[in-house]
Amino acid sequence: MRNQANLSSAYDQPQRLALIVGVVALVAGVAGGFLLGDPARFYQSYLFSFAFWVGLSAGCLALLLLYFLVGSRWGLTIRRVVEAGSSTIWLMAVLFIPILIGMRVLFLWANPDVVAGSEALQFKSFYLNVPFFIVRAVIYFAAWIWLATRLNRWSTRLSETGDVGLRDRLKGWGAFGLIVYTLTMTFAAIDWLMSLQPFWNSTIYGLVIILGQVLTGLAFGIVMLNLLPDLSMGKKWDYKTTPIPYKDLGALLLAFVMGWAYLAYFQLLIIWAGNIPRDVTWYLDRTQGGWLIVGLLIVVFQLVIPFMALLSIRIRHNLRVLGLLGVGLVGIYLINMYWQVIPAFHPGQFSLSWLDIVLPIGIGGLWLAAFFYFLKRRPPLSAPEKTSILTAEGREAAIP
Repeated sequence: MRNQANLSSAYDQPQRLALIVGVVALVAGVAGGFLLGDPARFYQSYLFSFAFWVGLSAGCLALLLLYFLVGSRWGLTIRRVVEAGSSTIWLMAVLFIPILIGMRVLFLWANPDVVAGSEALQFKSFYLNVPFFIVRAVIYFAAWIWLATRLNRWSTRLSETGDVGLRDRLKGWGAFGLIVYTLTMTFAAIDWLMSLQPFWNSTIYGLVIILGQVLTGLAFGIVMLNLLPDLSMGKKWDYKTTPIPYKDLGALLLAFVMGWAYLAYFQLLIIWAGNIPRDVTWYLDRTQGGWLIVGLLIVVFQLVIPFMALLSIRIRHNLRVLGLLGVGLVGIYLINMYWQVIPAFHPGQFSLSWLDIVLPIGIGGLWLAAFFYFLKRRPPLSAPEKTSILTAEGREAAIP
């Protein structure tokens, strides 16, 4: 087994590569977006790219909170991944600055001339105004960074000492943190995504975004278990020999796929049945002029294929196959964020820019560099924690 120093050096190369790719892509995106005279499209592409990567950070934080709340062994398998992923939130706070700079380009309610000509926007201005928007964003990031920092610090201490009292304290923080995360992310989804079309509203939109983030965070954790053998203790199991906690990841993935699909479907059903023009328009903008194909791709690859695949024990209990499925889920969530954001600016007409490719790579490169930076500073799982994973027993043990 490699020691901590060897683990750190093993992550140095991917960290440097991710940083270089991220910086080059971001510089190219900024230079191309402004020098080629299309700053509006730059901000649009930047927003959907940011929404994806901040969602991945938040999804990791939510999984970490959930693990400490329920205390299940499945959390040990991806614990170091979600700890490192949640620690990247401070980077996303810095990367939020360009969105503040481009607010008047992105949000109708941030443009005084537009607000002056709309009674509806004037009515909503008590909430949708620039100073309050900034204050709320500061609160969101402060809460997430505070939770991630405290949980990571106590998690390290728990691995080193095994303190039962600390475990109980983390359980309480898991419950409190999930409440804080749900409230803040719900309002963040309203501020950063739903208010792009401020005449539309949905009471469960925040929960749809939250379930998508948690699903993506879990899928990313499973991918990392396959790409970084040290995290899965260097083992390659088939569906029969995989320890129970790793099998539980497949069941959890299926649960989140179904949860996200349930909320997304009933949001569509209720809005479509209500047939209120200002609400239905949001879907019309995303189902015409080529956008319907994108929407159908999301349904197929974020629901149909994962759901059908995860019904099989051979897939649900096979970590390597789950890794391939995880790659698809992470990729389709990026397309989902693209479908959420870009039609707000190009309703009913499909639009794809080279910036929609370069900017996700740019932000992603910086995110992965930060992720590996924090991952190599996380202590390895303790011997009792590894034993707990490998010797876990449950009803699945009787399945042939």
